Amino acid sequence: MYCHHCGKKRTDDAIYCSQCGRLLAMEEGTTAAVYENQTVVLSETAVSIETSYERELASMNTSLTSAVRRRNTKRTIWAWLMPIMLAIVTAGSLFSYFLYQSGMNDRVVQLHAKAKEEALAGKYAEAQALLKEALTVRPGFAAAKKDAEVVEHVAALSQSLAIVGKKLEEQKQTEAEELLEPLKSELKGHTEPIYAKVKEQLGEYKVQLELMKLTEELADLNTVDELAAKLNVANHLEGEEASAVQEQILAKIVDISCTEAEAFLKTKQYSDALEVTERALEFAKDNEQLAALEKKINKAQSDYEKTEQQRLEHAMQQAAAEDLKNQTAAVEVIKIDSMLDEFGDLTITAELKNAATRPIYSITVKFKVYDAAGVEVGSGTAAATPDYVDAGEKMSFTSTVYGIHVENTTVVVDHATWYLD
Repeated sequence: MYCHHCGKKRTDDAIYCSQCGRLLAMEEGTTAAVYENQTVVLSETAVSIETSYERELASMNTSLTSAVRRRNTKRTIWAWLMPIMLAIVTAGSLFSYFLYQSGMNDRVVQLHAKAKEEALAGKYAEAQALLKEALTVRPGFAAAKKDAEVVEHVAALSQSLAIVGKKLEEQKQTEAEELLEPLKSELKGHTEPIYAKVKEQLGEYKVQLELMKLTEELADLNTVDELAAKLNVANHLEGEEASAVQEQILAKIVDISCTEAEAFLKTKQYSDALEVTERALEFAKDNEQLAALEKKINKAQSDYEKTEQQRLEHAMQQAAAEDLKNQTAAVEVIKIDSMLDEFGDLTITAELKNAATRPIYSITVKFKVYDAAGVEVGSGTAAATPDYVDAGEKMSFTSTVYGIHVENTTVVVDHATWYLD
């Protein structure tokens, strides 16, 4: 049996509840027995009280039943609420964990992006530190692992190039070239943007090395052809230093060309001189010194040709005059002597000269004899000796005209024939 007030279990003979102290309801037939055991006499009043007690007990039983029902109802509600509350708490925990993990992922992505930015800017140490931090947060982040390897490779290449730069500063060309060759091979095939700065630096060092070689070789180059070959190499290089070497080569081409052209000019080899300046102007198109020299050569050539033309014309005139003289006046009379003998015969002796510019031979002269009044009194033909006479050499002839019989005569050579050699 149980107490109708608090629900505690009671003994069958209990009158009051041992838990709450309330009067317990009794079954019919037990009231009198209980009171008889306690020597209680039931009177009319007692019966009335008992009747009131029973009514009160019935009311209490009704209240107790309602309370028990309410308690059972609460238990039913809690039975429904507990799983729902547990589900809410679990969902909240999961959501909090999701937010935490999302935050971590965002942090890793930011670190990765920042590392990429630093690496592209050439700040490899900073990029490595950022990637290391990202991998500490997410050790399994494959992209960060791969990028860390690439950055480490690029950083190593950058350090090697720094050594090359140091060697070039120290003018140790051979050592620098030996270091550059393997770096060129190692960079071959890498097209990733992160390698761009390393490749650019490698290219600059290659140009610097090539320029150092060219500068050293210039001192031993003394021909335009040799310098032109080096200029072709320098023209394929870029940068301020390359431009300076190109100007240096061009200046040497101009100097050598001007020296050669001036030498040709002095010996009146105008065509050769112009060929030199024209070749030099192919490389130094706007060089004022070469342009002025070419103008000078052209003027000298023009003046020379004009003078030469005049000389040729004069020579031709002289040649024509000489030829005319050779043809018409090759025999010049130096002197003529005549002697009349007792028989009236006139012996004539003459000294002649080869007035031609060429040797003559087979010379024959014709002469006439005039008296004091200028009347021809005789004539004759004679062969001069020697038979072959060089230009400017002398010759003579002797001839006798018979039957003159005149004193004071004059002999005139009026015609001569000869052959030019």
